[in-house]
Amino acid sequence: MHVRRPGWTLPGDPYAHLARGYDLTARTYDEVEGANRLSERVRRLVREAATSVFRPGDRILELGCGTGRDAAFFARHGIRVVATDISPAMVEATRARAVRDGLEGLVTAHVAAASVAAEMEDTFDGAYSNGAVLNMEPDLTRASRGLATCVRPGGHAVLAVANRLSLFELLVYPLLLRPRKAFRKLGASVPIPISREDPGKRYVVPTRFLTPKEFVGPFLPAFEVVARRGLQAITPPWNLVEEATRFPAALEALERLEDRFGAGPVLRDVGAISLVVLRRRHVG
Repeated sequence: MHVRRPGWTLPGDPYAHLARGYDLTARTYDEVEGANRLSERVRRLVREAATSVFRPGDRILELGCGTGRDAAFFARHGIRVVATDISPAMVEATRARAVRDGLEGLVTAHVAAASVAAEMEDTFDGAYSNGAVLNMEPDLTRASRGLATCVRPGGHAVLAVANRLSLFELLVYPLLLRPRKAFRKLGASVPIPISREDPGKRYVVPTRFLTPKEFVGPFLPAFEVVARRGLQAITPPWNLVEEATRFPAALEALERLEDRFGAGPVLRDVGAISLVVLRRRHVG
């Protein structure tokens, strides 16, 4: 399945553009993203899905490691992580975190785009990607083929991606008199800032939003879907954190409902974030 669609694109090398943007935000990334309650809830749920299938002693490939927060989390659970990111500054931050936390023996970090990292001549017990990294990968088909080769049969891929269909955004943004925000994901790729604060707020990258079916397509038939759920389906997306935290009781109630029904037949397809767990099929 070929998932490219015409849309907003950049002249020159898209990988170099991505690397520059995340290099700019590496120093402030933890302060900005780590303070975002909505993003942190997503991170917690994706980690929980990962630790339900990864075991101590496993060796996994992480695509888009950022500053190494998830890699360190898994390492503290006895999981070995080969962490990769397109941004040299992010990779340096990951290496520094591993040293600071005494995890050098469990975390190694390398500069590589997701599609390149997935083609690593190595075998892993699983793969992991959070933060919609694969929405910014220009060649998802190449990345999926790479994972089909490097993830062992029976191994899992735990992947979080940004969905084209967001129930919350479709319902709420028109009420806020921002209809373009409600429907912008439904078409081609769009420019998205890589952070809520400067300098990332002014640095945009082309992002392709994919329905769960569109995203999973390139991974089949090498992988099978074993679980999926919608995140931020009835809870606000990360960029509305300031508005959402003004109403903590309502936010907590919505989060409890989504925790209970997010994997159900309705909400799993309409979350702003889709969490997908795939299992590598056995050959033959």
